[in-house]
Amino acid sequence: MRNIRYDLFTCLVIVAAQVPIRAQSTQGAPAAKPTPPLASVTNSIELERKLEAVSSALVVTRQQLEQSRQEMEQLRQELVEIRKQLGATQALSTASPTSQTDADAKTTAAAIEDLQERLQTTEAQVKVHDQTKIESGSKYPLHVTGLLLFNSFINHGAVDNIDLPEAALNNQTNTVGNGSAGATFRQTILGLEGFGPRIAGARSSASIDIDFFAGLAYSSYATSAGTVRMRTASINLDWDHDSLQVGFVSPLISPLSPTSYAMVAEPALAGAGNLWTWAPQLRYTHQLHLPSGRRAQLELGVWDPPTAGYSTNELFRTPSPGEASKQPAYESRVSYGTFTGERPFQIGLSGYYSRQSYSNSESVDSWAATTDWRVPIGTRIEISGEGYRGRALGGLGGGVYKDALFGTYPSTGQATYRGLNTIGGWSQFKAHFSRSIETNASIGLDNGFASDFHAIVLPPTPTATQLRARNRMVFANLIYRPKTYLIFSPEYRRIWTWPITGTANTADVFTLSAGYQF
Repeated sequence: MRNIRYDLFTCLVIVAAQVPIRAQSTQGAPAAKPTPPLASVTNSIELERKLEAVSSALVVTRQQLEQSRQEMEQLRQELVEIRKQLGATQALSTASPTSQTDADAKTTAAAIEDLQERLQTTEAQVKVHDQTKIESGSKYPLHVTGLLLFNSFINHGAVDNIDLPEAALNNQTNTVGNGSAGATFRQTILGLEGFGPRIAGARSSASIDIDFFAGLAYSSYATSAGTVRMRTASINLDWDHDSLQVGFVSPLISPLSPTSYAMVAEPALAGAGNLWTWAPQLRYTHQLHLPSGRRAQLELGVWDPPTAGYSTNELFRTPSPGEASKQPAYESRVSYGTFTGERPFQIGLSGYYSRQSYSNSESVDSWAATTDWRVPIGTRIEISGEGYRGRALGGLGGGVYKDALFGTYPSTGQATYRGLNTIGGWSQFKAHFSRSIETNASIGLDNGFASDFHAIVLPPTPTATQLRARNRMVFANLIYRPKTYLIFSPEYRRIWTWPITGTANTADVFTLSAGYQF
């Protein structure tokens, strides 16, 4: 019985051991591989493409890094050469005489100081740009410009305007006296300059300047404070080779003026050879660029011709003889030069024509032929000037502000207007001693033809202006700018004014000007 139980237990153990062995053999048998789906194949191909793209990018990056390394090595070599040159220059400076070394050191120090000042000014402007910018209604940039100008003066002799003399008066007949002294801020200038969008491919801009020289204020300080007036204004369209301007500006035929801070409200030598009067104009300019940075320029314009001394109504604007002719004045100019840089060269020829009509149905042809030049000599000297020959140019400042003479014919006694022929011009010598110091010497002359005065019988009681036949002026000044925005300028001016009969009236003017330009 015990053996039967043992045999039965042994059989059960053997059967139990064979079951897991079969299971293990069944699990370890190799299974058939399933067919991969189409998406898996596509992903594999895409991955291979990305790997190829990354490999190509790595190759390109490696090439760029190698090129950058070569450029850095080249720059390092150039820096070594520059250091060697600086060392040689310093050694040469040490070996030079002491006086020359001191002079070079002073020049270098002045240049460094000027550069530091410019850098500080630029940095300050950049830092405060967002706080100080002016926002216009059009959202385009708007700049404020100006010159706060103080003028003190001493006049020896009687003059037509003590703030800005242009003619000398007879000491015996005027009521002002034989001299004067004073000071004024009336020649201060304030301006706005705006830049707009492109119109038909042109850059648009506009500007306006005002000063305080329109008249005297009705107050106890009227002698030193003035009334606001519009000085100049313009709207501009500028293409690469052409420009169009509508403005209240100086004559196209007279683009230059001498340099003076004593004569700003009206340009220097006005009434003595400088045709300057501002008036409404329409101008077209075409530029032809030439080799070596030079260019030729053609300018055409029409304008509302001003006429001096004919406004008889203090409340309303009356037509001038030029406006009464019902046609504009015409002007043109051809010029050649560089026109840019600190020492530009230019030379120009101009022409002008206007028709004037007077109350007795008489007409006068106003015309002018002018030339202008600006020639640098070396790096420190410049000669500039203008010349003209014309008739009835009083509205431009010629003929000592006379267009025509009024009188009667000696033979018939008939009243008539006679256009005054005149010739004149000015020239200036400018010398730059340094960036902060320059000097100017100028002479100007406006001469009416005596034959026109003697061709008619003048009224029995003519005014001093009607009798003026010639006006000459010379001046010399020194302009010192200790900083880019500060100006100090002493000036001496002498005026000779001749009537048609008698001796010349003279006046000496001493002026000290101080300005702050912004």
